[in-house]
Amino acid sequence: MYDAYAAGRIQGDDEVAVGQSTDADMHSVTWPLVNLRYVLKLATAAGVITPDASAEVLGELRGVYYPHRSLTAVLVISRRRGAEEFARWLTARLAEDRHLGDLKRADALRALKTALSLAGTPASPPSAPVWRTRHFRAWANMFAVQTVEGVHLATRHRITYQQLFDPQFKGLWWDYLSTAASRAAGLPRSLACAVIRPETDLTDQDTVARLLARETSADRAAVARYIALNEETARSHQGFFPDAIKNSVARRILTSVWSTEADDALEDESWARGFQGARDAVDAVKVFVLGFLRDQGLGR
Repeated sequence: MYDAYAAGRIQGDDEVAVGQSTDADMHSVTWPLVNLRYVLKLATAAGVITPDASAEVLGELRGVYYPHRSLTAVLVISRRRGAEEFARWLTARLAEDRHLGDLKRADALRALKTALSLAGTPASPPSAPVWRTRHFRAWANMFAVQTVEGVHLATRHRITYQQLFDPQFKGLWWDYLSTAASRAAGLPRSLACAVIRPETDLTDQDTVARLLARETSADRAAVARYIALNEETARSHQGFFPDAIKNSVARRILTSVWSTEADDALEDESWARGFQGARDAVDAVKVFVLGFLRDQGLGR
């Protein structure tokens, strides 16, 4: 696949992008274009589908948004294009080999095999440039963790907890924003909070210390308790995950904790606390909903 991208034969993220199951194994539930193209090539070589019909099927599937390119979509479009024999062939072949045509899987296995073959090979760290992209920062922030007083927690969860539940976090955020982004100087606070977004690095200890300046041992204990409750609930209730909690429930918690009933007040409060508006705050509070409701005696 790398060679195809490098040579310009294929383009676009949806050539390799897939939708994934919410189950623990996160298996692929859709077909990337590279796999579809390869399977159609196999079928054409086997005389199951004509080159013209193959091109028509691929063309229509290319127009389907990638998270919707399920096997069902492939079969429906194939039959609609008059390629019933291909639909039957594909169904039968997948029953024999569920990994039929899975180029992404084959590439991953080859990469692992190559890596294993290099075990024990002397090597020195490459002098590569340090990544500073926004996507890399977001990825690094996802995996930033600290152990304090024996409690091992994701830094993002600790900071989000402060954003949500510390009554004085707005002042702390403004101090941080004013220092981290000089552009905030001279702008009204409400406007600066809404239009300036510093690239917060949660692997930087000074930044973390500033944003957690008011954190207490009780706060850390609450975060640990809430995250543990989510994990326990996910084990006992198949299909549960915090993101599935209704927006209305999360929103009610925010309006209660922040004493903001009006929509515009909730929006302003969210920006002032470092969120990207009320929608971002609603999504952020969901990881704490079960634990908060239990603490309030509402989850029994």
